Amino acid sequence: MNLSVKELTEAHAKEICNWGYKGEYCIYNYPSWEQISNEKRSITIEQKRKNEFYSVVDDCNCLCGYMRLMNKDEYILIGIGLKTCLCGQGLGKTLMKIVKNQCKNLYPHKKIVLEVRSFNCITYRHAVY
Repeated sequence: MNLSVKELTEAHAKEICNWGYKGEYCIYNYPSWEQISNEKRSITIEQKRKNEFYSVVDDCNCLCGYMRLMNKDEYILIGIGLKTCLCGQGLGKTLMKIVKNQCKNLYPHKKIVLEVRSFNCITYRHAVY
């Protein structure tokens, strides 16, 4: 599967709201689009979405995942999400490679920081690249 980075459209953002992670991963589930729009969450604000969010799509332009790159003073804080049906298929390393390349292209002189919940990693509690 070839993956590439595209603009995260409103349609993609709405699709992400329909992803349903199971078990302890449900903490990553978004509420409905209507609810997060009313709450004015970042992913629903067009300018914020264009500045911080990116879609990861396959060759057919189907949404496979997304990333959020938050430009902090001294580093880039990243967030990632993978479409639920693609979880557990070994795409994590590929997604992280895409994220790192995007950060290098946009913010070549900044560190990359990823916060990870302890149940969602094997070895690291957080990583800095």
